[in-house]
Amino acid sequence: MMLFAGLAHAQPLRYAGHPLVGKLWDMRSRSHIDEATLLARIDKANVLLLGETHDNPVHHELQQKLLQARLESGSRPALLMEQFDTERQAALDLALAGSNRDEALNTAATLTKGWDWQFYRPLLVTALDHKLPVVAANLSRERLRPVVRQGFAAFDAADLKRMAVDEVWSEGRQKYMARLIEQAHCGQIGAELRDGLVRSQRLRDAVMADAALSRVGRGVVGIVGSGHARRDIGVPLYLAARDPAARIYSIGFVEVSPEKTSPEAYETERATASVPYDAIWFTPRIDRPDPCASFGKR
Repeated sequence: MMLFAGLAHAQPLRYAGHPLVGKLWDMRSRSHIDEATLLARIDKANVLLLGETHDNPVHHELQQKLLQARLESGSRPALLMEQFDTERQAALDLALAGSNRDEALNTAATLTKGWDWQFYRPLLVTALDHKLPVVAANLSRERLRPVVRQGFAAFDAADLKRMAVDEVWSEGRQKYMARLIEQAHCGQIGAELRDGLVRSQRLRDAVMADAALSRVGRGVVGIVGSGHARRDIGVPLYLAARDPAARIYSIGFVEVSPEKTSPEAYETERATASVPYDAIWFTPRIDRPDPCASFGKR
């Protein structure tokens, strides 16, 4: 069952009638699965990563649905969120410990620094209602900026080693990530900045894995961008290197395209032989302007 009406849609949904919308695709067996099968599989995981497109309300509705399913199974996972920087953890804990729930949520909203709060408030409400810890998982722009400009030498060397930043990386992953960054910038980015942004992405993934690591024992549900949820280049890569026993299940919420009507059409180039996600869940697409049409314009 798809849940398209729970949030106010800032932009209209497109292709809701697409034949893949609502379908689940297992990337390992390359076959469709139903929701009961999906729920049985995530029930065995102690790290569930839910990879969103940040402005798609359907993705957030499905995240809420799957978090609720974990709760109904008896699990009480930590809610790990990209939307809060790690430096905000103490302030977030203090806010959520308040006795007035509305005041706690309003304070939490001020700590997200630019994220669309309407999408994430329901998750925080659920966390409060069920007394789930909320883990601030992102690395702030202030800490990332020197790494983008100067390289990893601008970050603590001991932390880089502890988080396996170099250990998990490869030339193939580097080339693949560089291509992704170039595509995201419409091919109009210099090599120096491109490589800096690759370092930024790698470090953010490593920090998110680090934030999840201390909570694996009780279970984690991660609310992250789809790139961070990827097994071949994202958070699972770093987490598995540091805790090989972690049972990770990654779901990518994928917007459909009208010209792609088979699941295989969405199995794009990979960084390695590893599948990007354990499963993908097809959803409508948000009606956005072409970002490259005005790229670089003032």
